[in-house]
Amino acid sequence: MRRPWWLLSCLLVLGLPTRAPGQSLVDAGAPFGLLPLIDEVHCGDPSDPHPVVHGANSTSVIRSLTLEGVTRPVRAMTMGPQAKSFSYKLGVGKGLQAGRAYLLVVEYPDDESRTMAVANKGADKFRGFSTGTSIGDFREQYAYPNPESLKYPLSRKWQQFRQFFYLHDRFAPIVGQRNVEDTRRPEGPANGFWVSVGHFARHGAPTDKGTAVSRIRLFEVPNPSRLDLVIHYPPAPLPRRHVFWREEMNDDTALCAQGEDTGCQPAAAPETWFDYRLKQAKFLGIDTYAHDLLEFGYTEGWNADPFSPPPWYVQPRDSTLWATAVSRAAAQGLSVLPYYEYSGAIGGERVYTSTRCALDSDCKSLSKWHVCLTPWHQPSVCGLKPLGEQRRCRPLFDREGDIYSPIYWSDDNCVDVSDPDALADVKKLMDATVLHFKGQVDFLGAWLRTRPTDLPVSFSPEALGRFSDDTGQSVSRAMLQTNPTLRAGYYEWWFAKRRAFLEAIRDHLRSNGVADAQVLFTPYPEEGLPTPEDLSDMAVTVTDDPAAWTAVDEQGCCAPGDTSDRCCQYRYPPAGFSAFVQSGTYRKALTSDELPPTEHLNRSWGEPFNSFPPADPDRFQAAEGVSLTYPFNRLFSVADRALLSRFRSMSGLAMVHHFPLNEDDGKGDYANDTADDRYGNWPMGGLWGYLAMSVDRQGPYSMLAEARAVANGDPTLLGYLEASSISRGFPEYTRAFHAAFLALPALPSTVVPGAASDAEVVVRRMATAHGNFYAVVNTSMHAKEGIDITLPSESLPIIDRVSGSVVSGRGLSLYPGQLLAWQVGGVRASADAEHGRAVPGARLGWLFKLLSTGAESGQGCGGCGAHGSSGALPLAGLFGWVWLRRRRRG
Repeated sequence: MRRPWWLLSCLLVLGLPTRAPGQSLVDAGAPFGLLPLIDEVHCGDPSDPHPVVHGANSTSVIRSLTLEGVTRPVRAMTMGPQAKSFSYKLGVGKGLQAGRAYLLVVEYPDDESRTMAVANKGADKFRGFSTGTSIGDFREQYAYPNPESLKYPLSRKWQQFRQFFYLHDRFAPIVGQRNVEDTRRPEGPANGFWVSVGHFARHGAPTDKGTAVSRIRLFEVPNPSRLDLVIHYPPAPLPRRHVFWREEMNDDTALCAQGEDTGCQPAAAPETWFDYRLKQAKFLGIDTYAHDLLEFGYTEGWNADPFSPPPWYVQPRDSTLWATAVSRAAAQGLSVLPYYEYSGAIGGERVYTSTRCALDSDCKSLSKWHVCLTPWHQPSVCGLKPLGEQRRCRPLFDREGDIYSPIYWSDDNCVDVSDPDALADVKKLMDATVLHFKGQVDFLGAWLRTRPTDLPVSFSPEALGRFSDDTGQSVSRAMLQTNPTLRAGYYEWWFAKRRAFLEAIRDHLRSNGVADAQVLFTPYPEEGLPTPEDLSDMAVTVTDDPAAWTAVDEQGCCAPGDTSDRCCQYRYPPAGFSAFVQSGTYRKALTSDELPPTEHLNRSWGEPFNSFPPADPDRFQAAEGVSLTYPFNRLFSVADRALLSRFRSMSGLAMVHHFPLNEDDGKGDYANDTADDRYGNWPMGGLWGYLAMSVDRQGPYSMLAEARAVANGDPTLLGYLEASSISRGFPEYTRAFHAAFLALPALPSTVVPGAASDAEVVVRRMATAHGNFYAVVNTSMHAKEGIDITLPSESLPIIDRVSGSVVSGRGLSLYPGQLLAWQVGGVRASADAEHGRAVPGARLGWLFKLLSTGAESGQGCGGCGAHGSSGALPLAGLFGWVWLRRRRRG
């Protein structure tokens, strides 16, 4: 049937999807609605025309599964001693175009505990998701992932992993590689791109049941800007919250790190690459871009030369990238939070004198920091290295090389926060990277993070002298080594110096034009959650079923007769969830509450406590504009309200979701990869080459940790330490959470006792001169129906700040982890109450529904489609406006 001319005209004007010849419009669910279906693989159909390519030692079978009366064939792979995967090429000859937005959908049965990994080579995105009691991340990776196994409900339904992305210019094959090789991408859009699905080896995921996929779909997303999440920030002058993210492994996607003469083929030009990431953030409701400027101390894309004479930072290969990132963020309307792994200036040009030398001691008449250097093909002379390389830090105990940690490539450089030269150096860094650009974009402030020995506790003669000057107490290293009481006093002094260092950075930014600048400090080097070497209680599997994990730990994870992966035995000692939280083990992992005894400080390979001293949150509670970030991921990490409260400063609570890297170091040569002694640490066993991958819980549970963080701690700044290129597998829940989170003011709140008819639904109240704001959050793993909310002493209408509608607070339906943002009183509430009235023409709701592009057809997400523009509301509004005009004329 032909569409009427007026409907086609409206579709074109509003940018809603129309299909090309041979394409069908299919409901892709909230918030996407009807989209053109570009390609579809029926994985369980042996006659499907898309060839399947299995990874090494991978086999699959086709079987049928029936869920809720719906039977579908799936391609399935069982767990084994090695990772497994299969791949399909999508979009071949389908007219794909670089820079356009697409949606990848992987349909799977939610019937077993699984962790499945998805590699999308069209956008260099790796993302995993887990279901049921799976621990999610691979246990045997380079960094400990803090396993947690809880009984997440299985829906027993067909579910969808959905990934929104912008198509790159060039694509890597199934097996990608790192550094020079990974920038060689031989194919483009006309060739299609590879999508791989797989699972980890059994010894790192012992309760998983493998991979099962029914179909894989690729949609085009026309006019993707209509999906930018609309944020209803609180009215001025109330302070705003922010959501930000930072990626660990993604630079080589667009950068020829080793130079263009290597024949590299980046996926996109840098400015285009920035745009893809920033537009992805707007889709997800992330309003702040955190960009790496120092990684393990080395410069990342900013111009150092004009801001300090040598010795200072080395120039990166492309010093324009930061300027490009700032301009693109400004163009997209995002604020910026520069990120620094600061260890003092390193890598730059040395300064040589004319004084000849043979030993460092020959140079001490010039200054204590001059050393004997040998220029290229020149005689040795006295000179200066950059500040970080001068290594003015010294550990407490003597060991060869004065090392703090075994990570030699991080241990080489450091600064002492008590050193005035360090403060002068970091101020120059702020001048070059923030203040130089302050008129171009809205800067949130600066985010510093330590890696091993970047900002250690120093026991150098100079540091000891400053301690004596400040306290009037003379000390020596020998005294501190043997006297725990004296050592505790030294730590007290040093932690105060660290806070003063951070406050001085804040003051420098604010006094030079970055109003209300916030300085965040992450004192944890780990990608996963902090796990100190001397805290064995953290090396457990936190679970609500200790008996099941006792069996895994004692018996191993081998199949009958299989002894090849016996290593999982004694790797999963269980700890009951409630007991673990009550023990305070996580508090001990985060904080400096309990100073380590001498035997834990003096190890043959270093001093981990002194290398990256933990958080001292109590010292920052009275601080304004400076916050220690609180790391979270597992549900146990957001369960202790008292601990969360301790990390709140006068400016609020900053929480950062630490995603384990799940880093796989495959080189593309499977035979050699499996012979590598590190092979057992690779989640995907080299099948996809190099990768780093974050893993989400499926569906609404992907935001449950954030929801409990709001209920138990109420953060005002929310960040994500992503493993690689940002994406989410269940974006409707991410968008709904961010929309509500950002609609609330960045002010302290209190729990309203008994406000909800169900104890698992928490209500928090923020009283302001612009009305009272409420956060309503379902902390349960289960949906809640018929929930009544009573707000004491409130008589005005309750306005949902996301939808703008009047709500009664009665008979609520809440999915697991759902967050609502309400307002009672104030300017916006009064205006929205007016708009909440029924208007003439409401009886035409069936027409609006017909034109709605499926915005309410999400997977159990209820009103997720209402949290952004799906294309339905503008169309419905247009017809409503035309109808009202005709009524008034009549």
